[in-house]
Amino acid sequence: MNRLVSRGLAAIACLCIAATANAHYLWISVAREPAENAGTHIYFEEAARPGDGFHLDHFLGKSNVWIRTLEDPAPAPVQAIEVKQRDKRWMRVALPSADEYSVDAYGKFGVYAYGQTNVLLHYYARSLSVTSHDAMHELGRAEQMDLDLVPHDVGNQFEFRLLWKDEPVADRMVFVRGGNGFRKNVKTDAKGRVKLERPSTGTLTLRSSVEFSTPGEEGGESYEKVRHNITLVLSMSESADGP
Repeated sequence: MNRLVSRGLAAIACLCIAATANAHYLWISVAREPAENAGTHIYFEEAARPGDGFHLDHFLGKSNVWIRTLEDPAPAPVQAIEVKQRDKRWMRVALPSADEYSVDAYGKFGVYAYGQTNVLLHYYARSLSVTSHDAMHELGRAEQMDLDLVPHDVGNQFEFRLLWKDEPVADRMVFVRGGNGFRKNVKTDAKGRVKLERPSTGTLTLRSSVEFSTPGEEGGESYEKVRHNITLVLSMSESADGP
């Protein structure tokens, strides 16, 4: 292989890596401390942390956000506001009224070109904090959202089900990240499930997607596919009780 071809392949590989690294998703992070930064923060970034918010205009004033607690499990819609700090930009809503909660969000990005293919992008995000099996059961399903990652605790394992309009989605990759460098990429089984060992404390982040070859038009732009992306931030302050 000559040097020119090698350099070309290397450049393509670098572009592919960069494209993967720069993928953005909707994320929700709840912070109670420090007081000046307290709130429920909604980011459209590579991870659940503030960034430049370059694409945030696709969601500002257009996204749906709900807060659910054990005392009030019905989805309660809230309005997100824009936050700017120096070169960072994101959205924020109020803190949940209880320590156990689910904050859920949905937003439509619009049409984005992946090479020669135009894709209509939808984003879903959840932040779930529970300390018991009962709380996970009550708050685990965000019924107001078409796409969901629903957690269950089974013995010393977590089971997550990927659902599209209440139907399990098989053979889709779920990307799981946790503390101490934990990383796992696993496909859903025939019942839309993935399983992993349950940490006693800490936070897990998961993301997945479904995609349909359904052409159409959005905002005057045509597209060939529709992709729905979801993230889940699951916080466990202690081991959930068994069933």
